[in-house]
Amino acid sequence: MVWFLVACSGPKDPELKDIPSFIPTFNIVVNKPDAFDGYILLRESASPGAQFAINALGKIVWYQLSDTSLLRVFRPYKKSYLGLYTKTGIQEISYQGDTIINLKYGEGGFDRFLHHDITKDTDGNLLALSKEFIPLDLSKWGGDVQDTVRTDGIIKLTVSGEKVWHWRIDQVMDPLVYPKINRFKKDWGHANSIEVDDDGNYLVSWRDFNQVWKIDNHTGKVLWKYGVDPMSPNAPFFQQHSITHDMEGNYLVFDNGSFRIRKKSRAVAFRNVNGTIKTVYTIDLPDSLFSFKQGSVYQFEKNRYLFSCPMVQTLVVTDAQGKILWMAKSKHGFYRAYFVEKHNLIK
Repeated sequence: MVWFLVACSGPKDPELKDIPSFIPTFNIVVNKPDAFDGYILLRESASPGAQFAINALGKIVWYQLSDTSLLRVFRPYKKSYLGLYTKTGIQEISYQGDTIINLKYGEGGFDRFLHHDITKDTDGNLLALSKEFIPLDLSKWGGDVQDTVRTDGIIKLTVSGEKVWHWRIDQVMDPLVYPKINRFKKDWGHANSIEVDDDGNYLVSWRDFNQVWKIDNHTGKVLWKYGVDPMSPNAPFFQQHSITHDMEGNYLVFDNGSFRIRKKSRAVAFRNVNGTIKTVYTIDLPDSLFSFKQGSVYQFEKNRYLFSCPMVQTLVVTDAQGKILWMAKSKHGFYRAYFVEKHNLIK
């Protein structure tokens, strides 16, 4: 992979020229004066791929290009971003274009294909969702005697590629007791995001279970689950994505909603208090922003939330009451959108 950097300088938003035509453009529909003062970081996963940032006017202020297609997920930090450039590769790149980490499948302890998400733990290790293959006899459930359940796990690597820890779902849940396992054997559970909790344990969002699990970072034991499986009108969220924390320490997810039960997307914040987990607040989006898959929400200031609604190709900033302060539409949908401070991205 070859990276190209467009460097910018100065206290104001840079005016870039000759921006590649494949980098998306944006139509700003709503832009309140106090919506946000910073940049929104996005990834274009076509080939060639690109990381880029826009300001509140929808103008490109920074970008880096790749000579290959990119996977959708990445994590921004103050001086760099961490991403999967394929299912078999991990890179951390500085905003100035320097390669900090470059790991490849098959080297060292990197022995799992990756899936959907990657982050760092409190010790600086790399924590990624992994693709797992479980050989099973599914003949009693309508499958084959020699069959395979494809599912997800967690792999922890040092920055040099040494495997520190590995976990997969069948350590805590028997697929043979799961209803209709033969139907779901090609993608059982579908984990789509991972986050490190304040105590160092791991939070994993399972899209098809409509649940978030907290997993012990040593034993692999599931400490708690929040959500309802199978789908129920009482479920706190459906097909959720992007588990993270808000600024008050609550857990925050993008609740995609459901075609069958609740055709509405929203943010859902919940908290575990002495073993009792409950929803603390929700931020509803208009019905027109229903995004039945993918998507994200992150709180970036006290009263500001950034949403990506990729199925309707829209980015939105709201306050805590759901008032839309900024909205941008594009011909592209973005799996996630991140807020970054100006001084972190542009030097």
